[in-house]
Amino acid sequence: MAQHLNNSLRTTQKWDVRDDRTTAALVKCRKGLPLLRPDHPMLTAVLLVISKALSRRFEALGEIADINDSIIFLGESLTISPSSQDGSIGDENDLHAAARSLNILGDALTSRFMHSKNSEDVDAAIDNYRMALALSSPDNPTHLQRRMYLARVLFLRFHEHGRREDVDEVIQLEREFVSSSQTAPDEDDTYGSLALHFYYLGSLLKIRYTKFSLIVDLEDATESYEKALALLPNNDERRPDCLRGLAVSLLLTFEAKGQIGDLDGAIGRVREVIACLSDGNIPLDEGEIVESLAQDLNLLGDLLISRYLKLGLIVDLEQATESYEKALALLPNNDERRPPYLRALAVSLHLTFNTKGQIEDIDGAIDHLREAIACLSGENDLLDEAEILGSLAQNLNLLGDLLISRHRKLGLIVDLEQATESYEKALALLPNNDEMRHPYLIDLAVSLHSTFKAKGQIEDLDGAIDRMREALACLSNGIDPADKGETCIFLGFLASILDERFRCTGERADLDEAIQCQYQSMELNPTKRYSALDNLSAHFYARYLNTGDRNDLERALGFSREALELCPVDDSSTRLQIKRHVALYLDARFERSDRAEDLVEGLKIRRELVALTKGKDGHHEDVKYLADSLVSQWRRDPGQLGAFDEGIQQLRDVLPTAIHGPARIDLLERLAIFLHNRYLGSDAPEDLEEAITYLRELTVLVPRGYKPRAKILSHLASALQYRFKLFGRSEDIDDAVDSARDAVKITRSSHGRDDLVECLSILATCLYPRLHRDDNPLGVIEEAITVQQEVVSLSPDDGPALRNLALIILERQKRLKQSNGIEEAIILLRKSLALIPAGHPDKLWSLDALAEAALWRCYLSGGIEYQEEALDICHESVAAQRQLASDKSYCDAVGNLAEVYWIKGDYEEAFTRYEHAANMRYATPRSRFRITARWASRAMQAGHSSSLRANTKALELLDQCLTSTPTIDLQHQFLTRNPGDFASNAAVCAIEKEELEIAVQVLEQGRALLWSRMRGYRHSIEQLQESNPGLAEEFKGVCQQLEHITVSSEPNLSGMAPISVSTPPYAAHGLDFDAKVTKNRQLSDDYERIISEIRHIDGFSSFLQATPFSTLQTAAREGPVILVNVNEHRSDAIILQATEAPLLVPLPENLFAMVDTLSSRLVVVDRINRDEDRKGVARQPKQLDMGNILQLLWESVCQLIALALQEMGHPTGSRVWWCPVGRLNALPLHAAGIYNNKGVLIEGLPNLYVSSYTPTLSSLITSRETAVKGGSGPRLLAVGQSNALPKVKDELFKLKNLFPSHVLRVRDDDRAQADSVLLNLRDHSWVHFACHGSLDASSPFKSGFMLHDKKLSIRNIMQAKLPNAELAFLAACHSAASESMSKTPDEVLTLAAAMQFCGFRSIVGTLWTMSDNDGPVLAEKFYKHMLRNGLDHTDVRDSAEAVHLATKSMREAGVPLHRWTTFVHVGI
Repeated sequence: MAQHLNNSLRTTQKWDVRDDRTTAALVKCRKGLPLLRPDHPMLTAVLLVISKALSRRFEALGEIADINDSIIFLGESLTISPSSQDGSIGDENDLHAAARSLNILGDALTSRFMHSKNSEDVDAAIDNYRMALALSSPDNPTHLQRRMYLARVLFLRFHEHGRREDVDEVIQLEREFVSSSQTAPDEDDTYGSLALHFYYLGSLLKIRYTKFSLIVDLEDATESYEKALALLPNNDERRPDCLRGLAVSLLLTFEAKGQIGDLDGAIGRVREVIACLSDGNIPLDEGEIVESLAQDLNLLGDLLISRYLKLGLIVDLEQATESYEKALALLPNNDERRPPYLRALAVSLHLTFNTKGQIEDIDGAIDHLREAIACLSGENDLLDEAEILGSLAQNLNLLGDLLISRHRKLGLIVDLEQATESYEKALALLPNNDEMRHPYLIDLAVSLHSTFKAKGQIEDLDGAIDRMREALACLSNGIDPADKGETCIFLGFLASILDERFRCTGERADLDEAIQCQYQSMELNPTKRYSALDNLSAHFYARYLNTGDRNDLERALGFSREALELCPVDDSSTRLQIKRHVALYLDARFERSDRAEDLVEGLKIRRELVALTKGKDGHHEDVKYLADSLVSQWRRDPGQLGAFDEGIQQLRDVLPTAIHGPARIDLLERLAIFLHNRYLGSDAPEDLEEAITYLRELTVLVPRGYKPRAKILSHLASALQYRFKLFGRSEDIDDAVDSARDAVKITRSSHGRDDLVECLSILATCLYPRLHRDDNPLGVIEEAITVQQEVVSLSPDDGPALRNLALIILERQKRLKQSNGIEEAIILLRKSLALIPAGHPDKLWSLDALAEAALWRCYLSGGIEYQEEALDICHESVAAQRQLASDKSYCDAVGNLAEVYWIKGDYEEAFTRYEHAANMRYATPRSRFRITARWASRAMQAGHSSSLRANTKALELLDQCLTSTPTIDLQHQFLTRNPGDFASNAAVCAIEKEELEIAVQVLEQGRALLWSRMRGYRHSIEQLQESNPGLAEEFKGVCQQLEHITVSSEPNLSGMAPISVSTPPYAAHGLDFDAKVTKNRQLSDDYERIISEIRHIDGFSSFLQATPFSTLQTAAREGPVILVNVNEHRSDAIILQATEAPLLVPLPENLFAMVDTLSSRLVVVDRINRDEDRKGVARQPKQLDMGNILQLLWESVCQLIALALQEMGHPTGSRVWWCPVGRLNALPLHAAGIYNNKGVLIEGLPNLYVSSYTPTLSSLITSRETAVKGGSGPRLLAVGQSNALPKVKDELFKLKNLFPSHVLRVRDDDRAQADSVLLNLRDHSWVHFACHGSLDASSPFKSGFMLHDKKLSIRNIMQAKLPNAELAFLAACHSAASESMSKTPDEVLTLAAAMQFCGFRSIVGTLWTMSDNDGPVLAEKFYKHMLRNGLDHTDVRDSAEAVHLATKSMREAGVPLHRWTTFVHVGI
């Protein structure tokens, strides 16, 4: 039976435990053992067979009883006496058998050790192997094998217990194997076994190195691997393992010695492994190759990362990422290696992001790490739970790190929130005693602190503090090894965030704990005393800011100076930080004591820091703080803006280096604030424009929900409200209020009192100017007062806050015209002055406000005592402002003083002061204009000799104000908000001085300002091109761009780079205007420069200068031009003659009031007549009709002028041109006369002269200069809307009968579209519009012709370039009229004027509504006269007579007065 069992063992590779026969044999053998005598020769053999069978069954089934029994049987076999009679072992066979049994027993003991980990088993196994070796001859073939068994079990014991002597013996045994193999190689294996032993030796040496760090082991290991490789052919399947072992050995050598050659070698060996596996020459199956390839590609990635960290070569990072990606691609989705490989790829991409800054890299890192987390979170049978939880925690914590990195790049709040969540999940997976708990807690604390910095929610800061306390508790409780240096760092961080919470809540306990942390840090690590001292200084400074105790500031400064002395020179980063603190405390002491030496020392340190950190971390911060110190210097001497200039230049220089992230945000904010503040001192619009541009970029970079967004919105609101003051643009103040409201909303939820005070103050400041355009101004004022009262309640001792409240109250009383609230304002202002320290700029502003309040108390209350007090205050204000000679506030202060003198009746002193303020060249044109307008009004009121100077100065400054205003709409808006009869008043003064030529010049200068400015952009340059072609072309280009910006309503302007910023809806439209303002300023500077250069060319000294009288007089070369000036002081007509001196015709004193009355009556008459015409009712006699208006005009104006013309000898039937001023523009001077009740003219102007109108003398002169006599004949474009006006078809039919088809082009109904009409105008010299006209009272540039698709507006017409334009017949309502109650009647913003501006020399238009029935009649009569001499002999100069005769025909046909008198002629 034993023989049968033995045969079974020999014939099976692995004993089949399911073989019942074998099992039965084993049972029978065990039962038969007692039958054998102790001296039976087969007993030992049977015991060995049974033990071997039991061992096999243990290996198969794992039943511990089998291996125990096997060991017992083996032990029994060894107790049986040898075959010799004396009991000794002497026979060689006996020795061999004993050695064999000992070896088998060693194997069994080793198996049981591997199962139960009982160290006695491994010790016994080693003893048995040693005895087996001792009994076997070295020459025996089994001797080498038994040495290998001994080495194996020694290594097992080393692995279990780490005994040095065990691994030393194993290595010695392996060296002996190598030595014996080299002397007697296996002929069949051709050195294969030797190579394998070299490989084993290298691996053992590498293991001993990792345990005991003997560098010689690494060197020997590398040598062994290299020897093994030298013995293996290239296609040997063992070659990849050897190469891999060598690579790891070289990596460890690199890590130990730091020599890059070793790392290069490791990378080369792994690449060789990959090449071996990839070329298909290694005899491994595909599954093994793929598995090995994935492993080696991942290892290659690790090695490349190591080399990148050493050398910083980006190519290594890129190749590492590629290698990790290839490794991952080879792994199935459920492979247990997938999570660590994904993590490795994430780390590589993170490093790439840190190097290249490309967001797709950090996005990829985050995505791959999330995939690793998902793999670990799913079902995984290959890893135990503890291993999974550990990896999950590690990956979740790393995910938090990656999200923090992306947050620092993009500033997305969601990344911070997700990072915090990830850190929290990682912590939840760690047991309380885990060594990683304290670093994870610190990561979470840092994330919570960053979230607080971003969102301003105190609970995040609370969480950060709690987590830091918990981390420090872990260290102090011995959970983690309490490294003193690390603990000191953590204590410092806890102290800093406690300090931060103290600044938010004012809880003194936080600051006390922070100070205690620093003292504790110094005790733990005295060698870092300087660091703790510096931190202590920061806490005492915080306490100083809270308590104002100067001792705390001195202690802070003292600690920081001591820290600087103790800090080693080689600790450059800490020295820089300490220096920053020293500079900060010096700045604070300067603010407190005004010690100039503190400011000087602080600036010196700041400049040194900027120089030291250039191109390094912290440079942006140092530039910011230097800029802040320069502001302090400016505040000490506000008259000098050099500090601002240096600060702005420093910030501008560093801005391009901060492309993204918080650094750019900080710099943009600081630069915007600097520019805004410099604007307040210099009034340079470019500073305000640049500040607004930066602030708009900030609104995009700083996401909603971020605490810093509130401050940015507040700054933007402030800048926009200042621009509103500049241009009066309603969108700016609306945006300002919206931004300020948003800022307040954010700060109310952030628990920051100071921030709330600032945001509320700016909101109140923005509401204040809005009242000037709101439908409920008193409601806006009350809201502003409520907001500012909240500011005062939060900061009762804030002087500027009290001043702002006083100013709003003062505005309310000004609007109510009540004096009772002014006393309250004055009390607040006096308190404000008392609170603000001497020399501070705010004190000047409060003093100016007090002067204004005192002035208004004089207006509303009177009283000599108030006047004297106001005079004293204004004198004090002027004296204070005089020191700041470049400040616009000085101009305002002098203006207030002049006004007080006016109130007191000291006119000479008042006008002296007014004139002084008006001529302050450094003040803004708008400030000077405001005061000059008041001077002009007061001088006219008093009949003072300075009246002419005042009004002409006002005209000059008005032009300067328009120059700085970028669009024609805003220019018109400015004129509307600042109405003034400056030209008319100046003319009155000149007339009284009998200086009629000056009167003509000032009337021209002050009339149609907007048209004149636009006409300047189209000034002829033919002569200039002959003298200087280059300058002429440059001038032309600048003019074209300026005209486009001024007129265009398009957001994108040619030649302007688009602003690539996405903004909130309320600010989006602001970007277009920002661009226009900037471009307008740049072009205006170029425009002035070019004009200056042109005027230096011979013959061009008067280029674009005010037109002299001698030139203006040429307007009368074809007939007299009558300028009618109607003024409250006196009214006159000036008849301009071609060769004679102007003739003055005084008009009635009551004409000024009469013209206003007639203008109002005309509106009523037009409405009544229009209604009657539409309803078709019979006309009833009325007390107020057109006849009354025409008679009054005749008797009060035109009759006197007609008599003068007759006395001059001007023949009847000849032409005259009217150039009326003010509301007289809207009245029909051409038809003035006395008519009977049937409309028959009894006497009047139509029987005497052919009348035309001209907006200005210059426009008439220009039209004549470009007019063409005769030629090839006109081409007429007829534009109609017969679908809206039935008679238009008849009108167009008559034109078709009069004009040949090749001359006439008709655009009617749906063919009359605005864009195509504008296009057709370019090649037609005559145009006839027969459609509705639209008059837009609120925006005159939107007035226009109503065509099929849209309105053809004045703006559209102005932008047209029409080189062939000659004659325009505008058969549309109001085509020659401006809005009757316009505040700017002298601007003549009519369709007819627009046509003249575009080049039409003669225009037929209407002053009010025209009847649809009159169009065909008038058109036929008009064109028959124009064509009377044939197409080739037409002359646009005949158009005035043609209108005159056509209306005469209508009059004689009994057409009612209001219908034919509406038609007028404009131009030559």
